[in-house]
Amino acid sequence: MLPIADVSWLNLRHRFPALIDIGANDGAFAGYLVRTLNIPRTIAIEPLLTQAPALRGRGFEVHSVALGNPTEPSEVAFRVSEADAASSLLPVTQRCLDEYPQVKLAETLQVPLRRLDDLIAPVDGALIKIDAQGAEADILEGGRAVLARAAVVLIEMTFLPLYEGQALFNGVHRRLDDLGFELVGFRGQHASESTGEPIFAHTVYRNRASDTWADAEPRSVTL
Repeated sequence: MLPIADVSWLNLRHRFPALIDIGANDGAFAGYLVRTLNIPRTIAIEPLLTQAPALRGRGFEVHSVALGNPTEPSEVAFRVSEADAASSLLPVTQRCLDEYPQVKLAETLQVPLRRLDDLIAPVDGALIKIDAQGAEADILEGGRAVLARAAVVLIEMTFLPLYEGQALFNGVHRRLDDLGFELVGFRGQHASESTGEPIFAHTVYRNRASDTWADAEPRSVTL
């Protein structure tokens, strides 16, 4: 049986020239994507400066900023969780604390806030991974030009509010649809241990304009 995080099937029709990893943390998942999909270039975007050495050690290009849709470059409060992968621009909800006590606030830092379109140039056929703990909608709005040239987006989306003011699955899905992407699969869904309700999922979207999907002959992939 394949692991729940498996994305090797993307090799059937894609050869990604670059990975744009938004919310890279220490780069562990990006490393998996690079190895599995043979991606030659990785652009890692992670606001926590403490993760920069690990990301550079993996050979990634590193931008130590948070992403959103500001009218001009600014600095914002970034809430660092005790589990640093859950750190966010947004405060956690009580529901989030009830489900995941390890996300309790550890400290608040000031970090640069930028638009994706102002930070990097578009890369034709790129894979974009977004794990931004509630900031997904603003990131998409601020990255329209970069997204327009990407082939696939892997994005974590929530069904229940884990962060105050975040857009939930339907809102983020509508934005991706407006940007020309369609949902093609789920990497996995996580549910509440107490109630069984779906909480969040890792989803896969492809650019409808990409000529490396429906019109391409599937390649054979060893799984």
